[in-house]
Amino acid sequence: MLFPDVDVRLEAVEFTAEVLVVVAAACGPPPRCPGCRVRARRVHSCYERSLAERPLSGKKLLVRLRVRRFFCDRATCRRRTFVEQVSGLSERYRRSSLGLKAWLGQVAVELGGRPGERLCRRMHLTAGRTRLLELLVPPPVPERAPRVLGVDEFAFRRGRTYGTILVDVEAGHVVDVLPDRTSETFAAWLREHPGAEIICRDRASAYTRAIKEAAPDAVEVADRWHLLQNLASAVEKTCHQHRACLPACVNASTR
Repeated sequence: MLFPDVDVRLEAVEFTAEVLVVVAAACGPPPRCPGCRVRARRVHSCYERSLAERPLSGKKLLVRLRVRRFFCDRATCRRRTFVEQVSGLSERYRRSSLGLKAWLGQVAVELGGRPGERLCRRMHLTAGRTRLLELLVPPPVPERAPRVLGVDEFAFRRGRTYGTILVDVEAGHVVDVLPDRTSETFAAWLREHPGAEIICRDRASAYTRAIKEAAPDAVEVADRWHLLQNLASAVEKTCHQHRACLPACVNASTR
């Protein structure tokens, strides 16, 4: 139940009021050397590593996993020994299981740093905002720009550092993130990734210059959010300019 389809042998279960400790040992076939891919034949030694797992019945779950260190007998390989990894459970240098890593990755994608950290505390997961953000993987950048490309600025740090986010409007996912909001950076990206037929942008002049320079044949349009923002600003400005006329209009309508 705890380790479905995983090559481990359950040896003991220890529990307290808050923590459930599972003692297990790797028992799969000898692995291949990560350097030369030759299957190992001799065991060097064993040692125990601790892996944080997903909570069970409202309790923290800790796996004490005994793994084997193997010799690599290939003379040309630079590795003399290596430690086995349990498929579906562990990976190098990580103190949490792959299942817990997947959970935290989803939390980071949906909530980000500080909100994700608060949710993890309620779920009895030990994960700070820095660890959550480290799990975010940048999306693969396509060789060509999408047919309808959305471009807008965002704040790395509000009032100080800004970047540019590029979105495939038709597919609804992020294409790339640029380190600033300058026309030079955006124009260079458009040259390296041709193919945009329609570019949906805000009113920033830097993006306009980049489009005219690097993608002059693309049609520029404004997105719905900025259209509504422009309309609201225009209505507010008109009402402010003619505020002296409003009481007379109200009085006339009540007669």
